Amino acid sequence: MKFIHGISLALGIFIYQNSQAQSSRDYTVQARVVVSKSPPSISLRWPKIATGVTKYNIYRKAKDASSWGAIKYTANGLDTMWTDTNVVVGNVYEYNIQRVGTYNGNTYILSGIDIPVIHNRGNALVLIEKSLAANVSVEFDAYLKDIAADGWKVYALQVSKTDSVQFIKREIKRFHQFSGGLKSLIIIGHVPVPYSGNFGADPYYTVPPDGHPDHVGCWPTDTYYAIDFDQWADGENNTVGSRTENQNLAGDSKFDNIEIPGSVRFFTGRVDLSNMPKFALNEAELTKQYFKKAHDFRYKITKTVEKGVIDENFDAATYGAFASTGWRNFSVMFGPKNVIEADLLTTCATENLLFSYGAGGGSYTSCSGVGTTDDFTTKKGAMFNMLFGSYFGDWDIANNLLRAPLAASENGLTNVWSGRPYWQNHPMALGDPIGYCALLTQNNRTTYSYNVFANIVSINLMGDPTLRLHMIEPPTNLVASAKTNNTEVDLSWIASNESGNLGYYIYRSSSPYGNYYPLNSAPLSSTIYKDKTPFQGTNYYLVKTVKLTQSASGTYYNTSHGASANVSGITGQAATVQKAFKSLATIFPNPSKNAITIQFSEYNNASNLQIINVQGQIVKEVKLELNQNSISSSIDISLLSAGFYSIKAGNIIGRFIKE
Repeated sequence: MKFIHGISLALGIFIYQNSQAQSSRDYTVQARVVVSKSPPSISLRWPKIATGVTKYNIYRKAKDASSWGAIKYTANGLDTMWTDTNVVVGNVYEYNIQRVGTYNGNTYILSGIDIPVIHNRGNALVLIEKSLAANVSVEFDAYLKDIAADGWKVYALQVSKTDSVQFIKREIKRFHQFSGGLKSLIIIGHVPVPYSGNFGADPYYTVPPDGHPDHVGCWPTDTYYAIDFDQWADGENNTVGSRTENQNLAGDSKFDNIEIPGSVRFFTGRVDLSNMPKFALNEAELTKQYFKKAHDFRYKITKTVEKGVIDENFDAATYGAFASTGWRNFSVMFGPKNVIEADLLTTCATENLLFSYGAGGGSYTSCSGVGTTDDFTTKKGAMFNMLFGSYFGDWDIANNLLRAPLAASENGLTNVWSGRPYWQNHPMALGDPIGYCALLTQNNRTTYSYNVFANIVSINLMGDPTLRLHMIEPPTNLVASAKTNNTEVDLSWIASNESGNLGYYIYRSSSPYGNYYPLNSAPLSSTIYKDKTPFQGTNYYLVKTVKLTQSASGTYYNTSHGASANVSGITGQAATVQKAFKSLATIFPNPSKNAITIQFSEYNNASNLQIINVQGQIVKEVKLELNQNSISSSIDISLLSAGFYSIKAGNIIGRFIKE
């Protein structure tokens, strides 16, 4: 869809070429996908529009590509589908459907057929404000374990309210380097809030994102913590804003950048329930409540409905079709029939909807036609929410509406200010966490339609960025028992009641918050398992249900969060073997994604090296060319599945982890 990207100097209004459309839905293509495995195909489908459609231009790109390239296919204006047969099972494709005609519209779909399971999701740093941590210590520990149970390696760091944002950023950078690269940052509590912006004084951004001249200056921006340290300027003076927090002075550690000055490197989200006196609970109690809400959602204790509700209270043609971001995203998540236009709070009162979008004239604590902070003291939104209106996108203020759904007693796991710009949440339909969608939105400049204010510092995620859309019921009552003189571990559990359950993956780690690696390469149908090669000491286990999840965007293999258990006092591998191995060879890096190097401390006359999986199967065999002057060998492991492996070369035995 071709837009005229412009900002009215007075109102910050986005102008569409087609001003005749009556609903934000008219600026989208209400699409869904039907996939077939044999022969492989991805069929894009949309409803027929009787008149006024000239054609549909369809683009396709790789998920990580920033450019759409040439048109992949042009469909007739009366067509209602196009099938892509040039696809491979297990690969991910992203589509852009553009309708050309009286009402131009577009939609984005991340699609694929039977996308493989993701066992390890990366490193997550949970940053918690120190005084809050002291009051929620037990619940916080359980929360960290919940994140680890979804495949994250979790680190935790406490910081003080009096720490500078520069100090906190240095600490985050330290963990980023130490861990080998963070993928997610989760901020808990009133960790010092970075501010940035020069709205009103900048010659292009003469108004702030909500268009109000009294709201100029700087806005909260947690993206400061997720991009390079030296790209933020602090030399401007801007004191016009009515709130002290929005006023910006040179050298005051409030920054001047309006557009995010670099690529956001990792998912960032904040659960800050401080300064919410409208609610009966204090900050610590609200935070505990949030942890429980998140746990109950992750473990499918809370039952949800795969629908999206849209509550728009602006004229779409005049103000920029704010709610098109809801229509566009919800259609490819749930299918067009499961997107409803209704009062948000009334609809969510009777069903635990997965997503909502609401827009209306606003204040710091209200969104006209949608609700107020007071409403959320007794009512609930969806699990994932998008709201838009004046003022409340500036969320660092008492009883702020953007944070209110998170403080509600039910639902409200995330909320974002979406309309300037639009949020790109469509990847959640294929299993990506909402933090990935935040990063996609923050880094978007030209890839996706955005209304106005693309790549702006005011794009923030309220809530846990590691949360995903489709939860699966895990098994229960996992028991781990030491056997065979503490050299083996028996696991048993009660089966999950999840429909379409394909079996279970068993994972092991040496830490309750560490990397858990799968011990089986294919789902196990049984509810018992014997670990014959446990770690020395304490072993931590997760067992997850696996299922082929189908959404309106495609199919992907999905796992539940893990049922957990641990067992201590394990002897592990025989000491004589370990000693012999350590004296003769070193494997590095370990863990590794692409290649390992095996270095022998002395000449070894073995001619072949075998790599053996946990089932005892030889998965790779390499001819060694070692001699007196070359006592190391590099081996490609990029095609191996993630998990534990052994090596055997003559009388040498070792182990490594493939990430």
